[in-house]
Amino acid sequence: MTDELEDQMVAKTEELEQENKPQEAVETAAELVAIDPKDAIVWFVKGKAHYVAEQFEESLSCLAKAAELERENPQIWQMMGYALLSLRRYSEAIPCLEYVVSKEPQNAESLSALGILHVISGDDKKARQYFDSALLANKRVAIPVLEHFHDKFFSTSPNIPSSAKAMVERVLETAKLVR
Repeated sequence: MTDELEDQMVAKTEELEQENKPQEAVETAAELVAIDPKDAIVWFVKGKAHYVAEQFEESLSCLAKAAELERENPQIWQMMGYALLSLRRYSEAIPCLEYVVSKEPQNAESLSALGILHVISGDDKKARQYFDSALLANKRVAIPVLEHFHDKFFSTSPNIPSSAKAMVERVLETAKLVR
């Protein structure tokens, strides 16, 4: 595949995701993979498309293939962490996101997700450290990520203790006040 054609198809997939057309994005990404199955980026793009379509098992499968082809790419591991988090496979998500932070210490998205994972696992002290690091790294990124995870995993889960929910809500309130 030519780099130009691949770039156009990647851009088309991302455009479809932004237009909230996840199934079309998955189909375009599948075409990419069929053309160049040895390219980690096309597997990453397909994994991301499945993630946006909330097809988390398929996403994880594609991302695992991408990681097999390109082991050290933090973006791949970040998406794997998100897919695992979405599948509620929390203990598996932590090392993925820790790897991202080891390569990109200022990655506010991964720091925020690690904070959420540590709240879920009951380690409030570690969670607070990750939240603080995320907010210091990039508050404008960290707040929407925290809000997303709060809405998706905390406010709807009867399994999260009310004290954990309260801590995340306090972090969010404080962060919004101190913009």
